[in-house]
Amino acid sequence: MIKKPREKSVRLLTVEAGSRRVRSDHPKYPLIEAELGRLQAGYRGEQAMDYYLTFLPAENYQILHGLRLEDHKSRYFQMDTVLLSPSHCLLLDSKNVTGELEFDEKCHQLKRKTLNGYEALGDPISQVERQKHQLEKWMENHIGKSIPIISQVVLTNKNATLLGSTTSLMKKVTFLTNLPNRMNTIHGNFPNSILDGKELRKLVRTLIKKHIPDTFALFDYYDIPVSEFINGVICPDCMHSPMKRRKGFWLCIECGCKSRTAHVETLKDYYLLIGNTITNKKARELLLISSKSSVLRILQALDLPCKGQGKNSVYTLDGLMKS
Repeated sequence: MIKKPREKSVRLLTVEAGSRRVRSDHPKYPLIEAELGRLQAGYRGEQAMDYYLTFLPAENYQILHGLRLEDHKSRYFQMDTVLLSPSHCLLLDSKNVTGELEFDEKCHQLKRKTLNGYEALGDPISQVERQKHQLEKWMENHIGKSIPIISQVVLTNKNATLLGSTTSLMKKVTFLTNLPNRMNTIHGNFPNSILDGKELRKLVRTLIKKHIPDTFALFDYYDIPVSEFINGVICPDCMHSPMKRRKGFWLCIECGCKSRTAHVETLKDYYLLIGNTITNKKARELLLISSKSSVLRILQALDLPCKGQGKNSVYTLDGLMKS
């Protein structure tokens, strides 16, 4: 049963916004583009696991995706997928990488074979093991009870092959298509319940309550002045910008698309890249509208929380991200 659905991370949403709001000829744009490709591939890998999770060996598994917690030393750790049962917990870390792969167990490194040798791809086994230890400590501190936690790296790309596998390695790593078999094996190793139904439900509620969404200040990270943010409403059909405001709708002069809500995505981009509050003046600059009254109607129609009156009104945009 899915208790926390899979969603795009704030970092991915922010980098997507950055790819729309930074000029494509900007010297930092290739870095944004590369990061976007990496994050999108990771998200596709996570999504690829969802079908195979429908083969869970028991109905009472509780599934939480993208859980991000703070450990006892104020360090944050985020897990792709957490599966909870009365007898154990399973952490899944997906890796969407292609090519001929080799896990160097002595050097603790994942390598990909290239024409000139090998390319280092980090160490997903150590990463998920570290998350396991952090979650064990977190559970001790927050629920006063521990359950066995098993960690697994899941290779989700069908074009990946594994070189030099060992018995010990294959207990830590599995291919996506073998995930149901691996979950069945793990489930069979823990026949005795440690948590009753009430304790399991309480643990799930606590985990969700303690989840802390990630943040990513893209302009600061890439040292791009905020003034280089590209204003204007982007056409949802052809991505031309800016759309023109007509009476009650937006018109794309490139493809003729008409939309009454295209400004919402522009406000979301502003939220992700600039800040979670906006004034009428800033909204006029953002949407490229000169009329105060037109922007006032747009902001009021969104039913945004507002503090202040008149020109001192400040609107909070947080609610837009839930739509």
